[in-house]
Amino acid sequence: MKEDILNLLKHNNLSINKIKTLCNLEQEEAEKIIQELVDEKRIFLNTSNKYQKLSNEYLIGTLEKTSKGSAYVMCEGKKILIPSTELKTALKNDLVVVEKTYHHCGTIKGILKRKNNKLVCEVKEWKNKLMLVPFNVTTELHLVAPKELLSNYIVGDRVFVTLGNDSSETNDIFVREITKIGHFNDRFNDEIAIAISKDFEIDFSDEALKEADKIPQSVQEYEKEGRLDLTDENIFTIDSIHTKDMDDAISIKKLPNGNYELGVHIADVAHYIKPNSYLFKEALSRGTSVYLGDVVIPMIPSILSNGICSLNENVERLTKSCIMEINKKGKVINYRIVESVIKSKKKMTYEELNRLFNENYIDDSYLPFIQDLSYMFELSNILTKSKYKNGYIDFESSDINIIKDVFKNDEILQFESKDSGEAEKLIENFMIIANEVVATDFYWKELPFIYRTHDIPDEIKLETTIEQIKEIDLGKRLVRIQNAYGPKAIQAILNNYKSSPIYSVISNLLLRSMAKAKYTTENVGHFALSLDSYCHFTSPIRRFPDLMIHTLINMYTKNNFDFKRLDRISDELTEIASHSSYKERQAADAEKDYIKLKMAQFMKEHKDEEFEGIILDIDNDKVFIKLDNNVKCLLDNDGCFMLSFYPDITKKTLMCKYSKQAVKLGTRILTKVTRVDIPQKEVYLDIKEIIKNPNNSYAKKITRNKFGD
Repeated sequence: MKEDILNLLKHNNLSINKIKTLCNLEQEEAEKIIQELVDEKRIFLNTSNKYQKLSNEYLIGTLEKTSKGSAYVMCEGKKILIPSTELKTALKNDLVVVEKTYHHCGTIKGILKRKNNKLVCEVKEWKNKLMLVPFNVTTELHLVAPKELLSNYIVGDRVFVTLGNDSSETNDIFVREITKIGHFNDRFNDEIAIAISKDFEIDFSDEALKEADKIPQSVQEYEKEGRLDLTDENIFTIDSIHTKDMDDAISIKKLPNGNYELGVHIADVAHYIKPNSYLFKEALSRGTSVYLGDVVIPMIPSILSNGICSLNENVERLTKSCIMEINKKGKVINYRIVESVIKSKKKMTYEELNRLFNENYIDDSYLPFIQDLSYMFELSNILTKSKYKNGYIDFESSDINIIKDVFKNDEILQFESKDSGEAEKLIENFMIIANEVVATDFYWKELPFIYRTHDIPDEIKLETTIEQIKEIDLGKRLVRIQNAYGPKAIQAILNNYKSSPIYSVISNLLLRSMAKAKYTTENVGHFALSLDSYCHFTSPIRRFPDLMIHTLINMYTKNNFDFKRLDRISDELTEIASHSSYKERQAADAEKDYIKLKMAQFMKEHKDEEFEGIILDIDNDKVFIKLDNNVKCLLDNDGCFMLSFYPDITKKTLMCKYSKQAVKLGTRILTKVTRVDIPQKEVYLDIKEIIKNPNNSYAKKITRNKFGD
C-alpha cells in the first residue's frame, strides 16, 4: 500500500481524504500508513495541507534559532538561513523540509516532526473577541480557534494546544483542541506554563505511578545480598537545607600511608527503575528534573525521588559506591566501583558547614563528625589546588537566588548571586573526581558509554573574543601561553580580572566563545574541567545520563551479558545522548525564562526609577546591561541615549554619532527604567549618565556626561 500511495504522489500532491478515497482505506489505516511514510522521510505535508513526495531538490534538517533571533537549518554541513517570513509555522528544533532559494537562504516547505508539539498560550481579548497568544516563545504564528471552543475560557487563562505538522504560507494554525493549565493569577502558574512550553510533562502516566507504588519504601533483606555493607561507616549527606532528593553521600578515612580514602556513595536508582519499564521510559523522555523557584518538575515520581531513592538520614539505602585512594597531590592511585548498602548518619547542610568554616561555629549534632569533616576539608583543598594546576576554568556563576518575603505573599525582595561556599566547593570537588574515575574506567574498558564532553573552542571565535578584550582594557592583563589559548591561558585571563570591576564582562565574553558542553558517546574530553575523561554519574535521581550509566554498569557486570549487543547499545546510546543534551538545554532555558520573568515582574514596580550598573555586552542590535541588583536588562533603542550613539558590534563598543567618544563594555552607568515587557520578559533602560570610575583605565578618559536631561 505504501508504494501505491507513493505512485499516486509522483505527479500530484494529495490531501489525506483524497488518498483515503483513491486507495479505499479507512481513516485510521490511512493515517497510520501516511505517518509511517513521513517518519521514513519519503513524503511530507506541504504548506497547502497536501502530502507531497520528497524529491532530491529538497533538504532535511533541524530548525535552529540563535540568541539574536535569526533562524537557520544545517543541511549537508552548510548553514541555510531562513528569513522570518519563510518559517511557515515551523518552530525551533522542528525537523523540517527546506528548499534553497538564493545564496545561503531557504524557505520551509513542510514540517516532518515537531520536537515539542505543545504550544502554551494565554487567552486575551482583542476587538471584543477572545484569541490565543503564544506564551514564552517569540513566533509569528497566528492561532485560529473556533468561537465555540474559546467560549469555555476567560481572559487570562493559560492553556496549551497540541500542534500537528501543519505548515502554512500565512503562518495560520487551526486549533482543534485546547487543554487548560490554569489562570495567570494562580499560584505557580508561571512555573507550570514555562515547563510545558519547554517540552516537559507535568504529570506522570498512571502506568508509571502504579509501578512506583509497587516499589517497597524500605530496603529488603534479599536486596542486600552480594553488596558491600557500609551501614556502620560514618557516611553522611551534604545538601541545601531545602533539598529533599538526596542522591549522593560521602565518607572519608585517613590511611596509614597518609593518603585519603574517599567514598562517594550514589543512590542506586537503576536498581528500582529498569529498562523498558514505564518509569524508565518517562525518565528518558523528561531527561532531567527542572527547578523553577519553589516548583520542581521531577524526572521520577516524588514517592521515589524523596523516598526509597533518596539517601535519607538513619535508614538503609542501596547505593553504588566509588571508593578512591587519593594521595597528597590529589591523584587517584587506586579505586573500586561497587554495589553497596549504606545508612546515612546525618543530613548535613551547606549553610551549617559554611558557618563552621567561616565562623568556627557548629551545631552540637555535628560534633561526632568533626574529624571526618576536617579530613574532608583537607582533601578538598588539595583537589582544588590540583584542578587549578591542571587548568580548570572557573567562570563567574550566573546562577541567581530569588529572595522572597514569606510574610508578604512571597513578594520578591532581591536577586542574589549564588556564591559557592567551602561546603559547596567540597561536594563539587568530590563529585568531579568520582565522575572522572567512572568515565576513565569505562574509557579503558572500551565499552559503549555516555560521556559528558566539552570540546575545544573555535579558534577564530576565541581570537575574536581576545581582540575584544584588548579593546576593553588595552590587553594589559592578557596572558598567552605557548602561542595558543588552552584551558590554562583562559584560566589565567580570568584570574587576572578576578578583582576587577569588569570581571563579569570578561567572564561573559569568554564563556560565550566556548563550545557547549553536551552528552556524547565519543570521548573528546572536557575542556573547561581540563580532563581527558568525564561523565555524569553522581545524580541519577535528577539526570537521565547518570541513571543510564548506572544501568550500563548493571548490564555489563551481569554474568550472562551478551557482548554481541554492543553495536546496538552504542546506537541507542547515541540517540539517548542527543536527546539528553536537548532536554538539558530546554531545562536551562526554562530556568532562565523563569528568572527573567521574575526580574521583569519585579522591575515593573520600579518604572522610571534610576539604577546603577555596567554595560555587559553588545550583540547585533542589542545592548545588555547588568544592574547592581543583578537584574539583566536591555538598552532601549528608542531612548535618548541611542539618539546620540550607535553600536559597533565588531569592537563591542557604543560610538557617538557626533564625536569620537566611545563607550566600552564594563563602563559604569546610571540608568532609568523606561519600560517593561512582561510577555517577552524584558526590562528596557535608558542611560542617564556615564559614571567616572577611577578603577577602570579606559573610563578615566570619559568625562561625566548626562543624557536626556
